[in-house]
Amino acid sequence: MSSKLATSNLSLRQLRGFVAVAQESSMTRAAARLHLTPSALSMLVRAMEDDLGVRLFERTTRRLVLTPAGQQFLPTVERVFAELEQGLADLQAAQHMKNSVLRLVATPLLASALFPQLIASFRVLNPQVRVELLDGPVASLPALVRQGMVDMAVCTANDDALDLHATPLYADTLMLACHSAHPMAVQREVAWQDLLSEPLILLRRGSGLRTLVDQAFARSSRRIQPAYEVSQVATALGLVAAGEGVSVLPSYAITRAQSLSSSTTISTVALVSPTVTREIVALTKLGADISPAAQAFMEHFKKHAGKA
Repeated sequence: MSSKLATSNLSLRQLRGFVAVAQESSMTRAAARLHLTPSALSMLVRAMEDDLGVRLFERTTRRLVLTPAGQQFLPTVERVFAELEQGLADLQAAQHMKNSVLRLVATPLLASALFPQLIASFRVLNPQVRVELLDGPVASLPALVRQGMVDMAVCTANDDALDLHATPLYADTLMLACHSAHPMAVQREVAWQDLLSEPLILLRRGSGLRTLVDQAFARSSRRIQPAYEVSQVATALGLVAAGEGVSVLPSYAITRAQSLSSSTTISTVALVSPTVTREIVALTKLGADISPAAQAFMEHFKKHAGKA
């Protein structure tokens, strides 16, 4: 590398002019794009070439063409501007999030099983954001978004909220929860049909989870008769831990219960034929601007929900 090239001190104005001319292949079009006169832009590019000691363009009567050196240099300069723009965007987002409040609402199960760890890890990365968390029945969540009481609601996909924008965050799989001493606990997977002879502990009819469970069992000609029908997932897990039967629950709910218990007596087994998943979404107002804090939390949720 020549000493001239090594000690060159190019300006952003020169680099921006170089990129514009390279992309337009025309001094006139590039000058109009940069709000300069063609002569001013031509002087800018020539000064850059003189500074580098390298010809960047071949000038013909009709157009400007990059020299081999210019072709080699262009991707580097474009990368510099892309990284600069991203850096500025990140800086602006950080400033917008400074001392901001993020208002969230979720179903009680999500709020207790997933959100504590997700909020804690989010706050480590964004300590300037104050997070407010509400929990409530899934049916009440869309109204809170419509009324502007929260920035977003996190719940399973809901056909009653078609007037809101739903951003997919996470797909959770329904799993078998059984006592660790149960014969099924050592199996890698269990078919839904195999549960029909077991005492089933299910949530009451009317919940979204029970609807999915009923649909999965509908493949069998036998009518299911649960041993217990409960309103809370915690109750179902307590009955499973006591050996009163088996249950079908979201994997994150079982994993959270296992992590909170010093003596784990509940095992999870994959359910197949069919594999049933629930899509968890963030509901926001349709067409409304999403705050930088809300956007950052959604990206954090997508990245870390499985780990939580």
